[in-house]
Amino acid sequence: MQHSFTFKCTIVSFLFLGSALGSVAKTINKCSGTQIVVAPSFYHVDEQHHLIVINKPVDEILAAGTEGSSELILDKKYSLVDNSPITSTENSYVVEYANTAYTVYFTKLPVVTITTKYAIVDAPSVYATFTMSEANGTITSSNLGIEVRGGNSQNYPKKSYELSFWADTVGNTNRDMQLLGMRTDNKWNMQALFNEPMRANSKVANELWQEMSQLYYKDKEPAAKNGIAMAYVELFVNDEYKGIYTIGERIDKKQLKLKKYTNTIKGELYKGAYWDGAVLFTSLPDFDNNSPNWGGFEYKHPEEYTDWKNLYDFVRFVEKSSDADFVKQYQGKFDLQNAVDYYIFMNVLRATDNYGKNLYIAKYNAGEPYFYVPWDLDGVFGNNWMGLNDNTTNDIVTNGFYKRLNQDCSPSGFRSVLARRWAELRTTILTSDYIMAKFVANNTYLRTNGVYQREHAVWSGYNYDDKQLAYTADWLTRRLDYLDGVFSQQCALLSAAPSKQAPPAVQCYPNPANDYLTIEARAATYEISIQDVSGRVALQTTARTPVSRLDISRMPKGLYLVLVKGENFVATEKLVRN
Repeated sequence: MQHSFTFKCTIVSFLFLGSALGSVAKTINKCSGTQIVVAPSFYHVDEQHHLIVINKPVDEILAAGTEGSSELILDKKYSLVDNSPITSTENSYVVEYANTAYTVYFTKLPVVTITTKYAIVDAPSVYATFTMSEANGTITSSNLGIEVRGGNSQNYPKKSYELSFWADTVGNTNRDMQLLGMRTDNKWNMQALFNEPMRANSKVANELWQEMSQLYYKDKEPAAKNGIAMAYVELFVNDEYKGIYTIGERIDKKQLKLKKYTNTIKGELYKGAYWDGAVLFTSLPDFDNNSPNWGGFEYKHPEEYTDWKNLYDFVRFVEKSSDADFVKQYQGKFDLQNAVDYYIFMNVLRATDNYGKNLYIAKYNAGEPYFYVPWDLDGVFGNNWMGLNDNTTNDIVTNGFYKRLNQDCSPSGFRSVLARRWAELRTTILTSDYIMAKFVANNTYLRTNGVYQREHAVWSGYNYDDKQLAYTADWLTRRLDYLDGVFSQQCALLSAAPSKQAPPAVQCYPNPANDYLTIEARAATYEISIQDVSGRVALQTTARTPVSRLDISRMPKGLYLVLVKGENFVATEKLVRN
């Protein structure tokens, strides 16, 4: 809702002239017609979108006696239009300068301002300055290196970033920073949340995982954390408003407190970076120690030395060992409690992009078991990786490793621990009410600070849907009900249950594609629609043979969604056009 300010008189009230004045606005006199004067660190002007964000709480402005103000003093003197008083951060207001109208918002969120004279690209990082102002008056500033991060998400118009804080201007010396109560480190991620309808999936999912899972060696490493924390911020880059982001920690040896390399490999860390047979435990390709990638994995730690043999041997054990050997030995090779917790977690979320790719495997020390660490949790809770609603609730997310684990019906084995853990969690944190309370809290925080209004103002393809909360609640209730039935089945019944993940109804290849795309479907006739990330249809046709070859040479390079609809199926695939 948009409002404007009232006119009355002219006495000045100074709002945060500097941190030395404290966190409460200092009022010279309280009478109608005062000016609102805001210190530079707490206002942010986007001339391109005619948008102003002030991260000072409205109640402080009202307490300062400025509710009858006629002018807003920022970088210029803005006239306050019409007669509506400042009432809340949920509303927007209109000011004017030189016959140009600006929309003014007040927010309680931290605001990050990044300034650079260089183009921000995937790599290398470029020099920039960073300033974060918090509504409580705290200012954090530093030099940094910034680059675009992510895989397919780099094709979105709203970019995610990797930040490396520097003590200099060229990156020779790092600088550790503590941000918003999280860890102290020189490297941070800024997530754009572009494909999350409520801008809350990642945040809720990561919070839930932290409550579900503890590292088995926590007594030895009290600071170790099996996952990340993240906090909301709003972002300006070169004085252009970029919208709502999260700034968050990273999965690395420091976060997990993995043992360092000392002439021999001790701690290990591998990232599921792309879909392939090793991350899915379905094939065993040869490895090359001269390559940072193998079978879908990316080598992360140790940085000093690359040797894929340990992970190769574990994947080979999962895929090739006899049933007797597997049941006898797997608990010494992979932490059972972690395996159970992650299986429950990814199925509650229905994390269909996180059962091989977007999933870390780590080892604390030589001779100890591997464990999973989740990552990139955007396409969850009834949304797919494109941010579209996917109302499926009646399937199981799995991989080759979990298929073997589900065969262990022994009293102390995977299935028994799974049943007990599920029953325990269903009485505590894995209830619809508990999880939805997290969504409601995040949604309320963003909505009452006007974030959804601003997100639409700069990203026209984004439209906040107030029905999304109800959709998520309904989806979650049905998902938990389904999993109650599955996880309470007797071992033989679940083991015999067919997997709903294979075979796929549709296959698209090659992917990435250049000029032509082939689509195979288990139907004689089906509709094909290819859309870009904004939802614009780039190609649409009806296929009348099981195999169709499409000319996509006129489509611009980028990320697309392929939708294939047959009489008895609907399938979606992501497509990268090179």
